[in-house]
Amino acid sequence: MWYQRQQKYIKLAMIGVFIVFVLMFVTAIFGNKGKLLKDKNGQYYREIKQDNRMIHIPVFQDKKLNEEAKKYQKKILENDKIENLEYEIKVTGDLTQVIWTKKEDKKEEKETWIYHQNDHQRVTLKQVFHHWNREMEEKIITFLNLEWNRMIRTLTPPIPSDNQIQEEVKKAIASENWYLQNQNDDYCLYFEIEKENKNYEIGIPFYMIKDQVNWEKLGIEKKVDQWFQDYIKDRKVVAFTFDDGPNPNTTPTLLTELNKRGMNASFFMLGRNAEKYPEVVKMVDQNGFEIGSHTYQHRNLKRISNEEQSYEINQTKNIIHRIIGKNPTSIRPPYGNYNDVTLSYIDTPIILWNVDTLDWKYRDANATYQNSIDQIEDGSIVLFHDIYYASIDAAIRMADELYMRGYLLLSVKELARAKQVTLTPKTRYYRIS
Repeated sequence: MWYQRQQKYIKLAMIGVFIVFVLMFVTAIFGNKGKLLKDKNGQYYREIKQDNRMIHIPVFQDKKLNEEAKKYQKKILENDKIENLEYEIKVTGDLTQVIWTKKEDKKEEKETWIYHQNDHQRVTLKQVFHHWNREMEEKIITFLNLEWNRMIRTLTPPIPSDNQIQEEVKKAIASENWYLQNQNDDYCLYFEIEKENKNYEIGIPFYMIKDQVNWEKLGIEKKVDQWFQDYIKDRKVVAFTFDDGPNPNTTPTLLTELNKRGMNASFFMLGRNAEKYPEVVKMVDQNGFEIGSHTYQHRNLKRISNEEQSYEINQTKNIIHRIIGKNPTSIRPPYGNYNDVTLSYIDTPIILWNVDTLDWKYRDANATYQNSIDQIEDGSIVLFHDIYYASIDAAIRMADELYMRGYLLLSVKELARAKQVTLTPKTRYYRIS
């Protein structure tokens, strides 16, 4: 009896040891799966605790994306230096975007995944654009560097000591560290950059890249009006205008520099120059800039006959229409002079100016800059001439400084739209506010 009772206890002890062994084995094999939880947005995730480490890995319904998340989990767990891993998920159009935040040695690092829900594969930055080339990359780098300079003026100390982020942006592009935001009046292509051991988000407004991105492929509805309102929100606006061109030597340079910065402008062209350089006229139009008339050969309309006025205005209108298939949006009479007879020949708004840079007089970039920069206010129309190299240099320097002061550079047409003003034919505008 005693022996049988002892056998029974031994058997129970062996079963207990076996159960403990099995539990240890299961924990060793499956312990890294962690607890299955749900975050405040209803997203399931696994929480894995190891010593002082906390790892959060989202669980996706998409099988392929879930496999990638599991591989990433394994990679993270194999790296003992990573203390924490958190995630944020942004669903935009047909994209699931995962923004990872890794903490290592008290330093945070961001990493982003962009996954197409229908194609079941990762999306690269090159696939976002219709045409990815060196010019597009340079535009992104130039604008983000400019936006960085604007942003650091608004930061509270301590602020980064270096105001150049070209290398950081190149690194973000190369590592695909970007994502798209398309909600709550925030429509931007954001880049995650690291500067002096801190992470920053810097965005390019959708309105600036509205024609370069394949929105249909991304499943994002193109809403240009809404994007424009977001673009100008809480910003001062100004229009740069350029007279007497086009010039084949200076105008293309100006277009390139403004394009890289995502800035717009209006060009009031002389008919004789448009006739002489039609390819430059096309370049201005194809790059999204506004084209107005500055008459045919820059004559004072008050001092010539009715027939000559008609020729100056209509000849230019016909030349521009022949080149780009549309009429000038507005007219700027030379010297700002016109009379009642002039009004009978025009059917567009008359755009004058309230800030004259006097670039034609100075022919010096620094003098032009100093003469004008502090005269500019919200709603200003600024007069330049795109036929002088010094004027181009001054305009770009002023454009950069104004942007950092919180201005956006628009065409006259966009400026009116921003101010909700309808430009009326035969009406003159010195500024729009």
